[in-house]
Amino acid sequence: MIVSQSVPSTGEHRTTLLLDGEELKRAQEVLGTRTIRDTVNQALREVNRQAALRHAASLIRRGNLAIARPEDLPYLRRPPAV
Repeated sequence: MIVSQSVPSTGEHRTTLLLDGEELKRAQEVLGTRTIRDTVNQALREVNRQAALRHAASLIRRGNLAIARPEDLPYLRRPPAV
């Protein structure tokens, strides 16, 4: 059972979890964290970072990611026309 409660003023979420102790230790070693709270928050950040990287890779594969080429730089550095 997970008990949770939102804390609206801070955007934080208070919850009670049952965690696998061995997995927690391994995650702390991998992430370099000491507390459970830091470990869970860092793991959430890492999951979101990896999702963003997968999304960017998908855009690159489809050719939908606007990446400036060296020959585009002079045009992009021009001041906007008034």
